[in-house]
Amino acid sequence: MTPNTVDIAAPFRWLARAFDVGRRNPKALFGALALVLAVVFALAIVQTVMQAGAAGNVTGLAVVMALGTVISWLVVPPLFGGMFRVLDAVERGRPVVSTDVFNAYGQGQGGKRLVLTNLVYSLAYMAVLALFLLTSLGQFFREYFTIIMATPVGAEPDQAALIALMQATPPTAFLWMPVLAVVVVVWLHASMLAQATAALREASVAECVVAGLLAMLRNVLPLLVFSLAMTIAGFVLVLLLFLLVGLVIGLLSLLSPLLGMVVILPVMGITMLATYALMFGFYYHAWRGIFDDEPEATPAVPGEIAV
Repeated sequence: MTPNTVDIAAPFRWLARAFDVGRRNPKALFGALALVLAVVFALAIVQTVMQAGAAGNVTGLAVVMALGTVISWLVVPPLFGGMFRVLDAVERGRPVVSTDVFNAYGQGQGGKRLVLTNLVYSLAYMAVLALFLLTSLGQFFREYFTIIMATPVGAEPDQAALIALMQATPPTAFLWMPVLAVVVVVWLHASMLAQATAALREASVAECVVAGLLAMLRNVLPLLVFSLAMTIAGFVLVLLLFLLVGLVIGLLSLLSPLLGMVVILPVMGITMLATYALMFGFYYHAWRGIFDDEPEATPAVPGEIAV
């Protein structure tokens, strides 16, 4: 699996294709996405409840967070891999149902490969963050969270300690921020492309890990430019969405406080569903484009001109 180098506009074409992912079989695709979201939310709720139970106990909180991370490492990768497979079947016009998103959990379906591929990238991410904590900016965040953790529940953080921390931190420490941002972007693209490889190809864990990394490194400029553009556009869109939703909820709350909650929950659900659809659609088409495995064209209906 040798990744190709793409032009700088390629990621924007992949995003454009991602907007069209549900056209062929919307029931299967969006049903699968809804199941993925349901599992992710369920894991988040369980971890939140456990953290609330361990509030005030630093050791207990650390154990809960570690346990939640391990469970996520075991549950989420096969789910994401199943989502890539559902999307692949939809794009190729193959029969598929939404519950096929759980097929990667079956024996011999690549679930172990997906878990181990994700584990390699997760451990690499944690190692990079550990090194980052040794920098001056890392020291700032260590001391900042020490102050936050020492704050009693419901109380305000020690403002004098925070001001002293800001004064003691050299301005040059914050130059590490763009470096960290680039590292996170590189890791995100590489890990998702590796997960797509693990889901859509019969390959070893090592081959999947290397494929994702090489795909990112050979296309680092187009993907970084795309990420910067999406960060700016995303910030503007999220800001406008919050203003619009806030205005609507405010007006509805004048009629009934419950009415505002009834409206915001479906809006949040639809927004998350659309976000996941675009994310998986983008990385699916990115994987196809980089590894020269474009989906087959859907056969034309008799009497219809194929395009």
